[in-house]
Amino acid sequence: MRFNVIEKNPESYISSVRSNLENLLDAVIDRSENSFFQPMSEVKENEKEYLVNVQLPGVKKENINIEIEDNMLSISAENKMEERKEDETLHYSNIAYGSFQKNIEFEKEIDVKNSKCEFKDGVLKITLKKMAEKKNNSTKLTIE
Repeated sequence: MRFNVIEKNPESYISSVRSNLENLLDAVIDRSENSFFQPMSEVKENEKEYLVNVQLPGVKKENINIEIEDNMLSISAENKMEERKEDETLHYSNIAYGSFQKNIEFEKEIDVKNSKCEFKDGVLKITLKKMAEKKNNSTKLTIE
């Protein structure tokens, strides 16, 4: 019995698998305005506050909604696709369009009145002050 041993470069193999998966996803997922995107985010904490950063490149400030109910932060946003002219053809796009929603529950109650939001250079920065005592808190935050 004879076996042929074929050595493959693992990097090229992984690259090939990735390319095939991307092609499959492109065929299955509708990358239109009704699709979704999941922006990168981080949550940090210190003794006095929670710090939440969400990368929202290309999203307009008026398309971002931030709400707090009790100790739950809800962030939603929409990145709308620009209208194309009739004589334009889209050949390639790696830009994520659509809407997203993220809910983050915190251990400590949030002091909504002393919390703040800032949206600059495509990054949403939310500073949520911790509350010393538990109260029923519900409101909508505005971006400065």
